[in-house]
Amino acid sequence: MPEVLRNAHFIVAVDPMAKVVRVTRTAEPFDSIAQIEQECLEITKALAPVDRSAMSLLLDIRAAPGRNDPTFEESTLRLRTAAVRGFGCVAVLVGTPAGALQVRRHSREDGVDRLISDNEDELLAYFAAAPPRHR
Repeated sequence: MPEVLRNAHFIVAVDPMAKVVRVTRTAEPFDSIAQIEQECLEITKALAPVDRSAMSLLLDIRAAPGRNDPTFEESTLRLRTAAVRGFGCVAVLVGTPAGALQVRRHSREDGVDRLISDNEDELLAYFAAAPPRHR
């Protein structure tokens, strides 16, 4: 899958044949909220040419350091909502039950449905079985 962006915190790849955008979060912790905002802007720019409605989004957050402090949560609500809106299907690959709980809460807060699993094959099968739909 060809990469369109790589930095200390994210790897973004687009597979036009499979119609999947994969955003992988690395284990590198963020230094500041400003850094999160800057890197999310980089992701948005990298994905600008992508027709989100025709693509599925796979977020791999297994390596992400756990963080749910109020400042982080408040600051990232807008960013994560903008990041996932518009994709035909959204799935999140988690590494822990706590990660799954946090992603479920995010889904309730931002109103974007996501399939959540610790099994990548399950998520890819979900994409293959469900044609992308407009959000």
